[in-house]
Amino acid sequence: MENGEQYFYSIAESFKSPNKDVETFLKAKAVQATKLNTATTYLVYKEISPIEIDLVGYFSLAMKMLTLKKSSLSSSKEKVISRFGYYDEDSDSYKVPAILVAQFGRNFDDESASVSGNDLMTITLNQVKTALSYLSGKTVFLECEKEQKLIDFYKEQGFILLDNEITSKNSKELLQMYRLI
Repeated sequence: MENGEQYFYSIAESFKSPNKDVETFLKAKAVQATKLNTATTYLVYKEISPIEIDLVGYFSLAMKMLTLKKSSLSSSKEKVISRFGYYDEDSDSYKVPAILVAQFGRNFDDESASVSGNDLMTITLNQVKTALSYLSGKTVFLECEKEQKLIDFYKEQGFILLDNEITSKNSKELLQMYRLI
C-alpha cells in the first residue's frame, strides 16, 4: 500500500454515518473505485492545523448514461433534454450523458465539526459544474433510498424525481433524481 492510500485510510477511519453503505464505500471501496476509474471520491474537510484535518463529509462522482422515459417528461422538459442527449426509439427514452453523484455523506462522528447537507451539496454541485465545463453536458443525477426525508432534501436542492425505480446490488429499492446545471 502506498503512503497516499495509508493517509486516505487514516482519514477515512474517523468517518461515521447512519447509512452503513455510505460509510462502507468510503472505508472499503473508494480507493478501488478510483483505481478502476469508475468513480472519483472527494474528501471535504476543515483544517484544524497544518498537519491535522477534520473530515466533515465526502462525495463520489462518476460519468454515466441517464435514461429518461419520454412519457415521464413534459414537452418543455423533453425539449431541453433533447439538446443534451439522444432519443432511443427502442426504449422510447432519452439517453443523456450525465454525472452521477454516486456517494454523498456527512460525517456524523461526535468528534467531527461536520457540515450541513446544504453546504456539502453546494460543494458537490460546484465540482460537478467544474467537471462539466471540461466535458460538456448539463445533467447530474443521483440514486437515493425511498426515504421521504432524503427525497425532500434532494428536491430542495433542485433535483427532480424520476418515475423509475431501480434495485441496488444489495436489493434496496432506489429512486433516481436529476437536475440540470
